[in-house]
Amino acid sequence: MSSFLHVFYQIFLLNAYRYGELSEVYPVARGLSPLIIISISLFFLNEDISFYEVLGIFMISLSLIIYGIKQIRNNKSNITGFYLAIATGCLIASYSIVDGHGARVTKNPVGFFSSMTLINAFIFYCFARWKERQIIKKIFVGEKISFFVGGAASYVAYGIVVWACLYLPIAVVSSVRETSILFAVFLGLLFLKEKLNFFKLFLIIGLFSGLIFLRLG
Repeated sequence: MSSFLHVFYQIFLLNAYRYGELSEVYPVARGLSPLIIISISLFFLNEDISFYEVLGIFMISLSLIIYGIKQIRNNKSNITGFYLAIATGCLIASYSIVDGHGARVTKNPVGFFSSMTLINAFIFYCFARWKERQIIKKIFVGEKISFFVGGAASYVAYGIVVWACLYLPIAVVSSVRETSILFAVFLGLLFLKEKLNFFKLFLIIGLFSGLIFLRLG
C-alpha cells in the first residue's frame, strides 16, 4: 500500500509543478501534511502529543501554507497548481502515517523502507516508461549524476524519517522534516543572492518558532 501511495504522490507532485512553481506548490503541500497527520494522530491513533508539540506543528504548517499561498497570489498562478498541491499534501500525510506505522509494527524500519522503495521504484519506472519515455532517456543520457546522487540522498533522508517514527510521534517527525525548506531559503540568500523580503522572514521566524515549541514539548 505504501508503495502505491508514494507513486501517486510523485505523479501528483509532478503535475502540480506543471501548473505552479516550486516556491508555490512545495510549501502548500508540505505544510498541509502535518496538519492532517496531527488530526488523525489525536483522534484515531491515540498518540501522546503534548500541547507544545501541537502548537509547534501548527506554527510550522501554517507558516508554510501562508507562504505558499502568498507566492501563488503574487505570481497570479493557475489555481490548478494549488488544488494539486492540496492533493499532494493529502498523499504525503497518507504515506507518512502508513510508513510510520509500518516501521513500528515490523520493528525493522530499514527492511520495511528498503522493500517499499524497491517496489515504488519499479512501479514508477513502469509508469514513466508508459507516459514519459523521453524523460527517462534524458535522465540516462545527460542527468546521470543528478539522478544517482539525488536518489541516494532522498533514500537516506527518508530512511531516517521512517526510523525516527519508532521514537517520536509521526506528526512531530513529519513537521520537523518540513522545516528542511529553511536550508533552501538560506542557500538562496547566501549563494543565489535572493532578497530577504517580509514573507521569507515570516517563514523563517515561523519555522524556527515551531521548532522551539516542539523542543519544549
